[in-house]
Formats: sequence, C-alpha cells, structure tokens
Amino acid sequence: MSRCQASILFPSRKEIIHPLHLRLMSSIINRRDWLKSGLLASAGLTFGQSAPSYASQTSQLGIINVYAEREMELAKEAMLAAAPQIKARLSSNENPWGPSASAIKAITETAPKAFLYAGAITMELRKTIADMHGVAPDQVLLGAGSSELLMASLMMAATKGKVMMAETCYISGRDARDESAKMPTEKVALTKDYQYDLDAMATRVGSDTAMIYVCNPNNPTGVMLPSAKLKSFCDAVSPKSTVLVDEAYIDYAPNPATDSMVDCIKKGQNVLILRTLSKLHGFAGLRIGYALGQPEILKELRKYCSGGFTVSATSAAAAVASFKDKAFQEMVIKNTAESKKFLYETLKSMDYTYLPSDANFVLFPIKIKGQMLVQKMMAEGVSVRSWAFDQQNWCRVSIGTMDEMKAFKEAFTKSVS
Repeated sequence: MSRCQASILFPSRKEIIHPLHLRLMSSIINRRDWLKSGLLASAGLTFGQSAPSYASQTSQLGIINVYAEREMELAKEAMLAAAPQIKARLSSNENPWGPSASAIKAITETAPKAFLYAGAITMELRKTIADMHGVAPDQVLLGAGSSELLMASLMMAATKGKVMMAETCYISGRDARDESAKMPTEKVALTKDYQYDLDAMATRVGSDTAMIYVCNPNNPTGVMLPSAKLKSFCDAVSPKSTVLVDEAYIDYAPNPATDSMVDCIKKGQNVLILRTLSKLHGFAGLRIGYALGQPEILKELRKYCSGGFTVSATSAAAAVASFKDKAFQEMVIKNTAESKKFLYETLKSMDYTYLPSDANFVLFPIKIKGQMLVQKMMAEGVSVRSWAFDQQNWCRVSIGTMDEMKAFKEAFTKSVS
C-alpha cells in the first residue's frame, strides 16, 4: 500500500486536508451535498462521479461514522463480557453456539496461507452462495458482514433520492445526531400488530423514492411479513424503486427458502437482498455478508463498498465449510427454539406480553424506563437492549443458551421486583 493510499484509508488529522481530498470534495453536487455534510464529511473525505475508484474507501469511513455509537456500545459490552461478573450477553443478537467445528477447522487450515490475498477462496464462496440460491455468481456481492453492504446501499440510494422505511426498524434510529447529516428518509408507521404497512408504503412511493428498505424479520420487533404479501409488494413497487430486503434473520423463519425474496431476483426484478452469517452461522466476529441482486445493481453498489476485497481468506474458507454443515445449522435452530420457548414461558409467568418472534431475539413492553432496566440487568451480569416507541418502553432480549436464559430470568425477576 502506498503512502497516498494509506492516507485515504486511514487519515490522520493533518492528512484530512490533503489536496487529493479537497479535489474530491469539489466534485460533489446536488444530492451529493448530503454525503458531503453527513456520513463522509466527518471523516474528512467525500466522493463524486469523477472519482469512483475511491468510493469503496470513503464508504468504509462513512460506515465507521454511522456506526460509531454502536461501536462504542459493543466495546463497552466486550469489556463487560470479559469481566468475571458477566453471566449472559443478550444484547447483540449473537449466536452463542457458533461458529461450527467445521468452520473453525477451515480457519485453522487456511491460516498459514493468510499472507495471500483471498481471491480464490472468495470466488469459491461466491459460487457456493450462487448455487445455494439458484442464481448466477455475478448476482452475488460479498462484504465484511452485511453492515458494509447495507450502508453502501443507503449511500447509493441517497445520491438519487429518499429512502423509505418503517418508523421502527433496524436503520430507523441510526440517523446522525446532527440534523444536517441525516439521511434523506421517509418513515411509515407500523401497523397495529407491528407489521410493515406495505399498503401505505406502496401508495407513498414517488419519483423521488430511490429505495424502500424492508427488514424481514424486522429488527427490533422480530415480526415477519407473510412472504406472499411481500412478494406482491415487490412485484408492484420494484419497477418504480429499488426494494432492499434485509434478510439478516431469515434463517430463523419458519420456511427460510420460500420466505426469502430470492424468487424476485430470479424473475429479474429490481430487488436487492442482504444476508449475513453473523446469526445462524455464528460469524459476528468473522464478518461475512453478501448481497443478491441483478448484475447491474451490484455493479453500481460496488462503487460504494469494498466489492468483497475486505473479506479475509480465513473467514471465506470458514463460510464455505459452515454452509455445508447442515447438522450444525439444525442444532442452532433447535436450541434457539428451546431457549425462546423458555423465555416466552418466563415472561408469561411474570405477566408480561411479548411480540411473537421469527428471529433470534424477543421484544416485549416493560413497565419501567428502558435504560433503568438495562442498568439494573447489567448490575446482575446480564446485558439486554432497550427501545422506546409507540408511547411504550421495550426490552429486546437476544436468545442465548439455556443457562443464559436462566440467568436472564433470575436477573429480570430482581430488576423488576
């Protein structure tokens, strides 16, 4: 890596005013002003049509900025998790049973060759994913987790218009604190049963709607849309705007193969699907995700992300092995269901309602302020997440091992008594 390349990827305070950065900044016009004042400006970099080769580098800095608050939360959780008093980390929707033994074996075998760039194994991974979904390899784009591809998708859309989303979904609360840095969005309220209101969204799609974001199953609610209804929505809306379907938790759905919107891509529709191995496969720290879409969409998306270059050889090899390990996947699904049932029974016994979940977490309304509960639970060695919407405080609990769920029950009983 040259010094110039290094300064772009990892700018110091002095390097932020590098002439190259100033030249890139001067090329921004119209909607790209949002990028300038928002995600990328805080990193001291930006990009326009005249500098596509720098898009992946600057988009990485944008992702870091957008997720800065969450990164601090994760760092705090990591320190707490390493402390002797932590009993259950139930705040990040991680898979406590992964990665599989076969994935770990693949990492061990690949590690001695980690000095080589990961070209060959990532090509194998792309083909594995393509074959698994019945699409062509050029309809698969790899990323270091789906977060990279999600933020790249949003930045791509933001250069063209607004992003429509639910008022309560994974990205709805991730706007920057600064008003000038907010992504141009249009938010639509959930239905009374906390579903995406697809009918309302369809009627509000306009010429300035560049993308519609649908997280299915939704995070933080865990509620899933009927596949037939979502496919009908994609049929009607995708000719007008790109439909981005975030399927991070689809593996926990009743019928992942048919509940997915992959058929929409096979039909040639303007639909973009994001997947991650962070959940079912236990790859949260290994960082493997991928996008499925039409080749022309993925070609444009590559301008805003690494294009798969950030995927390590060890993680790619582990992913190929994990996809083949059906027994491990079945074990995770079985154990998750058992722990979720225990959580449901715990909440019922304490007179708490909950939203039936098709993901590896459960959201339920609580009777005290969210942060107060989080602090009380952490004092008992259990981490959870809190939300506030629909004039109600909520707690989200990730599904852990049975011992972790028992630790939750004990801590929750003390915290709300």
